[in-house]
Amino acid sequence: MFFSRRKLFKVRYKWVKPSTMLAISFLLLFLLVIPVLSGDYDELKKMYNWAGLQEDNTELLLAEMLPGCKTEVRYKGDWEGILKRLIAVITGVSSSEPAAILGGELNLIWYSTALGFVSDPRIIEEGGEEDFYLPGQDESLDDWIAVPLDEFPPVQLNGEPMVLVYNTHNAESYKPSDGTDRMEGKNGGVAAVSKTLTQALESKYGLRTIYCDAIHDYPDWTKSYINSMYSVQQLLKKYTKIQMVIDIHRDAGLNSRSDTLVRIGNKNYAKVMIVVGTEHPRWKENLAFAEKVEAKANKLYPGLIKCTRVLEDRRYNQHLHPRALLLEFGSDLNTREDATNSAVLMAEIIAATLKGN
Repeated sequence: MFFSRRKLFKVRYKWVKPSTMLAISFLLLFLLVIPVLSGDYDELKKMYNWAGLQEDNTELLLAEMLPGCKTEVRYKGDWEGILKRLIAVITGVSSSEPAAILGGELNLIWYSTALGFVSDPRIIEEGGEEDFYLPGQDESLDDWIAVPLDEFPPVQLNGEPMVLVYNTHNAESYKPSDGTDRMEGKNGGVAAVSKTLTQALESKYGLRTIYCDAIHDYPDWTKSYINSMYSVQQLLKKYTKIQMVIDIHRDAGLNSRSDTLVRIGNKNYAKVMIVVGTEHPRWKENLAFAEKVEAKANKLYPGLIKCTRVLEDRRYNQHLHPRALLLEFGSDLNTREDATNSAVLMAEIIAATLKGN
C-alpha cells in the first residue's frame, strides 16, 4: 500500500478512494470497541491473554511478591486500563510512558512495558519482588560492607574464594521436576542450580566459589532478605577477596515453560534474568557489572539472557558488594534440568567476565 500523487491508495491492483479507506479504518476500530461497549469480554479476554495479561487479582499479588513477575492490570471495570492497553496492543507504545514514546520516535530499541515486556535495561520499573527493606533501616545495623572496585585484586585461579553463591528464597523449586514450586523449610530446586554453578566455576574454570546453603526463608518468609544479608555480611568479612556475589532465584507467574526456555545446540536451557535494585547509593555499579555479564552472555550464548531488569525501592542485598547480582534461572514451570543446564553456561560466562576474556 502506498500514497500516490493522485491521493489514491493502491491495494492489489485496485484503486480505492481515501474516503473508502477512512470508512474501513473506522469499521475496524468499531469492531475492536464493540466487546467493551456490549459488556461481552470473551474477545477482549483473548486479546488480553495474547498480551500476557490475567484477570485474576492473585496474579497481581504474585507480581508484587516474586522476583521478576510481570505486573498485571485487571481489565474488568478498569476502563482507563482497557484504553491504555488497547492503545498499547495496536501501537506497541504505552500512552503512560513518555520515555517509551520518545524512544519509538528516535528509533531506539524499545519493547513495550505495557505488554509486560522489559524495555532497555536502564529503564527503572516499579514492582517486583519485595525485599522488606525500609529506608533508614541501615542505622540499626553495624559493620556494613562496601568493596570499592579499585581494591579488587586480580582474579586468581586458586587461593582465596572469588565468588559467593547463596539463595535468599531457598524453597523455590521447579514444579515439573520437584513436584511442587516450593519446598518449605528446605533447599529446593534453586539450591541444585546453585550447586551446579559452584561446581562448574571451580572444576572447569578454577575459580574458588563458596556456596552458602543456610535456610533464609523459613520459618518467617518476610525476613528472608534480612537473614540472607547477615549470611552475606559474615562471609564477606571472612573472605575479603570475593569478586562476585550471586543470589539465585527462579521466576513465577508466567503462562508456560516456553516463556523462559531457549534451545541452544541440542539442549533446552532456562532463560536467565538479571535483576538490579536501586535502593542504595552504589546501584549503578551493580548495573554496570550486570551489563558486562549480559554482553558476555549475548556474545557466547545469544538468547540465554532474558533481560536485565532494574527495579525501584528494592535492594536485594546489593548494597553489600558492587558486583552483587540477583539471577533468576527460568520459572517454576521450567524443569530442574533446564535450569542446571543454564548454570553450566553461566559459569563460563561469569568466569570469562571476571577474567576479562
